[in-house]
Amino acid sequence: MRSLPRNLKAAILHGEYMKACADMEINGVPLDVPTLRHLQKNWDNIRRKLAGQSLKDYPIFDGLRFSHERFETFLKKMGLDKSWPRTKKSELRRTDSDTWHKQANLHPEIEGARVLFSTMNMDKLNVACDDDGRNRVLLGAFGTVTSRNAPSGSEGKGTFIFTPAKWARFLIKPPKGMALAYLDWASQEFGICAVLSADKNMIRCYESGDPYLEFAVLAGAAPRGATKDSHREIRKLYKVVTLAVGYGMRWWGLQHTAGISEQVSRRVSEDYRRVFATYCEWREKQIDEFALRGRITTVLGWPLNRSSATKENTVINFGEQANAAEMLRLAIIETRRRGVEICAPIHDALLIQAPIREIRSAIRETKEAMAAASRIILRGYELRVGCKDDAIVKGKVVRGDITRYPQRFYSEDGADFWHRIQRLRGVDARHYSC
Repeated sequence: MRSLPRNLKAAILHGEYMKACADMEINGVPLDVPTLRHLQKNWDNIRRKLAGQSLKDYPIFDGLRFSHERFETFLKKMGLDKSWPRTKKSELRRTDSDTWHKQANLHPEIEGARVLFSTMNMDKLNVACDDDGRNRVLLGAFGTVTSRNAPSGSEGKGTFIFTPAKWARFLIKPPKGMALAYLDWASQEFGICAVLSADKNMIRCYESGDPYLEFAVLAGAAPRGATKDSHREIRKLYKVVTLAVGYGMRWWGLQHTAGISEQVSRRVSEDYRRVFATYCEWREKQIDEFALRGRITTVLGWPLNRSSATKENTVINFGEQANAAEMLRLAIIETRRRGVEICAPIHDALLIQAPIREIRSAIRETKEAMAAASRIILRGYELRVGCKDDAIVKGKVVRGDITRYPQRFYSEDGADFWHRIQRLRGVDARHYSC
């Protein structure tokens, strides 16, 4: 294959991925159908109760209607009224999912409001579910400018189970005798930026296991030996800086977004440029190349071509996003070649299925495939792949990333909201989250 022209190699690779997509679209994701149907039948009543219960913490709905006036008041209360973007035409606050995700990443305290908004907007809980209890949608291969998947259901079919808020993932349940496993790369995009730019400090942060806290240590804002508990606020600030600069934000935008003073904003922004100087230089070269040639490409040749619709932030984020997409494609192709059943791709992760007695072997094969994909994109470097099993911590069972029948899929970020919804429909959530 090495002797083939590069564009022919890419065509063959993309063809292999389309075969893998066809398999995943056939496999689908197994669901707990009785629970889904019960929620759908009582959904309007559940949403009304949710909105009522949330008035104290997140007063952004008036009954089932989202209130822009209440949302404006809420943003002022949270100190986000100056930083939350507005639409160009109506001057109302932007409420698309991308804006919500970015703001919640920068401000974890509004994650509950984001989940509430996402849940309330699911007016029919329209999750795709075929007669055999499988969630199947078109995966939309190469559906974005960075070549990521863009899953979407056909007209009237419903949405991808991983599209709504994370509590909906609790509806995933393997068939009898089967198990599911969720495998993802740790801090994939940060790791890609670190390795492709050959920034030693960034690689050190990635390998520390906590890039945000290690960044604070290298910047001199936290001492060596600092932990999440001992320097929680410092870590939070440097996480915001990392994510905000990653989105292409300047110091004045960071000041309003993080709710910090101009002095602090300038200082931490300078910390980023100083500590990750090699990466910043690499990124500027990418921007300059695009400006001069009107084109930049990934390691395997996926292009970004200049057009009137190309935004600056698209150019800034292209290297990490598009190379992450190619890494995922390679991992899926290799995992399929190894005979593992893949149910779905999820941004930087895979959901696989196997008989319970074979799930550990399937996980091992998938990890090896993901490691191989990482080595191809990152010149031999392997990003960490996570897939923890259940564990007992201080006498309590802590759920991991493997779901064995009769368990249901577990998502720590969605657990509280899932429990709330179960209580609202009259079910003891303690006995319904196994």
